[in-house]
Amino acid sequence: MAPPSRPSLLQSSPEVSPEDSKGFSYLRRLLLAPEQTELERLKGRLEHFALQPQDVSRVLPDAIRLRAQQDTRLLAAMIPVTQEALSLSIKQSPQLISDSIAPILGPAIRKAIARAMRDMVHSLNQTLEYSMSWKGLQWRWEAFRTGRSFAEVVLLHTLRFRVEQVFLIHKKTGLLLNHVVAEGISGQGEDVISGMLTAIQDFVRDSFGQKQDDALESLRIGDLTVWIEQGSGAILAGVIRGAPPMELREVFQETLETIHAQFSELLQAFKGDVSAFQETRLPLEDCLQAQFEKKSQGFPLVFWILLGLLLLGLGVWVFQAHSDQQRWAKLLERVGQEPGLVVTSVQEQGSKSIFYGLRDPLAINPEQILSEFGYSGQQVAFRLKPFMDLTSEIVHKRAMSQLRPPGSVVVSWEDTTLVLAGEASHSWIQQTQLLGPLVPGVTHIQTGQLVDTDMKQFETLKTQLEGKTLGFGVGEFNLSQGQQSSIQGIAETIRDMDRLALVLHLKPRIHIQGFTSPDGGKEVNLFLSLQRAKTVAKTVMNELSKDSVRAISLHAEGIGPAFVDEVMPSTGIGASRGRQVGFRVVVAPDEGT
Repeated sequence: MAPPSRPSLLQSSPEVSPEDSKGFSYLRRLLLAPEQTELERLKGRLEHFALQPQDVSRVLPDAIRLRAQQDTRLLAAMIPVTQEALSLSIKQSPQLISDSIAPILGPAIRKAIARAMRDMVHSLNQTLEYSMSWKGLQWRWEAFRTGRSFAEVVLLHTLRFRVEQVFLIHKKTGLLLNHVVAEGISGQGEDVISGMLTAIQDFVRDSFGQKQDDALESLRIGDLTVWIEQGSGAILAGVIRGAPPMELREVFQETLETIHAQFSELLQAFKGDVSAFQETRLPLEDCLQAQFEKKSQGFPLVFWILLGLLLLGLGVWVFQAHSDQQRWAKLLERVGQEPGLVVTSVQEQGSKSIFYGLRDPLAINPEQILSEFGYSGQQVAFRLKPFMDLTSEIVHKRAMSQLRPPGSVVVSWEDTTLVLAGEASHSWIQQTQLLGPLVPGVTHIQTGQLVDTDMKQFETLKTQLEGKTLGFGVGEFNLSQGQQSSIQGIAETIRDMDRLALVLHLKPRIHIQGFTSPDGGKEVNLFLSLQRAKTVAKTVMNELSKDSVRAISLHAEGIGPAFVDEVMPSTGIGASRGRQVGFRVVVAPDEGT
């Protein structure tokens, strides 16, 4: 709002004339023109006030600096704008941002990765080194019993020392500048801890009347030790588990000296802003060192276990390879010795072995040989062409398959001669004598030791018939009633002989011979003996008429008187055997066959 205008001294009064008024105005313009112009300009700016950028640019740096010294409200207000500007800048020029932070982040990332890999490999080596040893087994039981991890138990038993936490504290204010923690350690209340360390130092210094330059160097709490290194502007405190060596002091001192060399100005001008000390993280992490007990010399138990397993596996492999080789050699030997099989070559086709050669149809199926040695058709196959083998084993099989001898015949082989022994029918013997020489590989058939069962039976019947007789009374030539059963038996024998004669191709002649006693005349005895023979022949023929007899012929003969038995010692009377009829068989080959 413009201020009210004040009355001008040069304003015309009622007593001033118009001419005088014009003169005064002209004089005023001559005398006050520059100031009047400036006043008009300032009046316009006040009436139309607007803050100009060039005006703000002159005071903004000093204003920000002065406002930041008062409190942090300006910083808090600028955080969202700064974040948004940074995000927009990254989207628009990502390469510019990456090029700017690469010199800082590159070494830091490489160092962090190297440290993490070193710690991981070391922890893994520790765990593996004791994993299968006797001590490791005890520690596994302890881990199971206490609920801890095995790696943690190994760490507790093998750890000499480890720096778990490192604090960088501003010496004058006691504020925590930075704090690093070893992997697996949880840090809690870092600011409180740093304040307590400062308070403890002040308490000790005041309680024992020490000088200001004197400082506490170490504390011990249980199995933890706190080493403190004093600097001109900062204090380095490390929390250590175990018994650290004195060389670690040198590491702490060198780290503190490096921080003082790089951040001396910041330490002197420190006003509570710890963000500038984030770059001290890398040198502080160099203090996070650890040392473990080395395992005693000698190979660990896991080495011997692995070596034993390796040797066992190698032994099993060698044994299996040797067994496979022996089995393959026996298969080749078996195939080579098998009659009727001739192997000319063996070829490998992928994982399959192929046998090429010849095979007699009567030889064993080679698939049976494979099953004997545990091979399958997927492993071994045969490609065999047919041929005729003339070795004794195959010729013997061929003769047995073609001649088909009965079980009572024994077949043997002598050179190229087939030897037959035992008993067989007449028809099989004849067929064998015809077909035997036709068997490939057989040149002769020897049947000297072969018994013809049909001929043997015929001879038995012949002997039985010739042993039979029919008796007559004195002067009689008719058969009695009781001799009918004898006639039937004689006829049955003749029938069997006729059947066998047809098989044997024989023409037997049965001579029915009548006999008389020496008593009486010769003519009468001849007539009586012939009548007796005819009577028996007629009766036998009547019995045989029921069945046709084709090979045997009957002939009645009168012989006359026959011999008289010697006197029986018991009675002293001679019993005549002359009054009877007997049988005599004459065998001749059948000329029609």
